[in-house]
Amino acid sequence: MEKTTERNISISGSGTASGGDYHQVKVNGSAHINGDIQCETFKCNGSSHIEGNITTKTAKINGSAHIEGNMDAAEMTINGSTDIDGDLHCKELKVQGSSSVKGDLKGEEIIIRGSASIKGNVSGDEVDVKGQVKISGDCEAESFNARGNFKINGLLNAGNIDVELLRLCEAKEIGGENIVVKKNTDSSGFKKLIKFFIGQQTDQLTADVIEGDHMYLEYTHAKIVRGSTIEIGPGCVIDRIEYKQSLELDENAKVGAQEKI
Repeated sequence: MEKTTERNISISGSGTASGGDYHQVKVNGSAHINGDIQCETFKCNGSSHIEGNITTKTAKINGSAHIEGNMDAAEMTINGSTDIDGDLHCKELKVQGSSSVKGDLKGEEIIIRGSASIKGNVSGDEVDVKGQVKISGDCEAESFNARGNFKINGLLNAGNIDVELLRLCEAKEIGGENIVVKKNTDSSGFKKLIKFFIGQQTDQLTADVIEGDHMYLEYTHAKIVRGSTIEIGPGCVIDRIEYKQSLELDENAKVGAQEKI
């Protein structure tokens, strides 16, 4: 981003400001900003309401922020809470608090350690979930790793999908090259803490259709599983399996029709 001015916004109490080009925007109190903002750094330790779009290199939200437009950042860290009414485009995103995006989320590296809700679609190179995420649309990535809870109303599509079940995980359809779903065996405080905050639910993945080249599935409930090499582990309930090369079934799995195609 070409910097056109050295103006700064710094609000420690309660104040308002106009949109424009700034070097740094820092909010330690309560701020209301009218218009679009372009800046090098956006930092909110208090409460901010922006009536417009934000374009920045670095954004850090330690307090709460409501952005009525789109958010475009090279790096963004959310330790507090952020509501974005438009799209979020971010090269590197880390959510350690809570975030809500009404539009689409696009990024290269998307890390969810807290909770995130996306009303649109999610696309990225790497999506790493160790918290809770709800996606109303589709999720597409090169790699999707989850050790927490996710609910995807559309398609989860990634080259590599690695899921450690900590509670109920859901997707309408799942597609990938390599898909591994295992029940988490962690008996440490981390799993107990997750269960405490997000409730006691069955460690299980549910989907209508799961399709991939190579799959290992545990504690998965699906209508159709389709792939080349498939290994079905314990706790699975599958209505129908279609495979090209090989199929292995655990004795504790419940499988309906099986067909080599």
